[in-house]
Amino acid sequence: MQTLSLKEATDLAEQAAAVAETHIPYGSGLGAPTSFTLAWLMAAAGLEDVRVASGSSGMGDHFWVETDQWRIDPTLRQFARMHGRPLVGPVTEPGNFAAVKYHAVPRSRQDAVREVSYGFRNAAETEDFVNEMAAAIQL
Repeated sequence: MQTLSLKEATDLAEQAAAVAETHIPYGSGLGAPTSFTLAWLMAAAGLEDVRVASGSSGMGDHFWVETDQWRIDPTLRQFARMHGRPLVGPVTEPGNFAAVKYHAVPRSRQDAVREVSYGFRNAAETEDFVNEMAAAIQL
């Protein structure tokens, strides 16, 4: 089973954050699209025990990725009160938000595109986001 070091998990979070932060002005937030796309890319690269988690941020649902070791939250910076907190932490410690639901990881690119499409105005924006994520994430 392939696992991630803290540095590798942090690099993934930063890579995903860099893409998400260029898209956030178009919607209310991109926690779900970023998390589902990142989880799909991680699973496609052979990482096991990847899942998408969600919980209440106090302003709505918030999404992040979990592995058996790490909680990876690339869109945490969209919350002003969370600036300065790490994007990655051990799953054995309490996170920024309590997980109330776990979601299936998309099995294919088509499933990933379908899962994240609601966060964008049109199919072209959705495709651009998924393409940018796939190009940015280095596994």
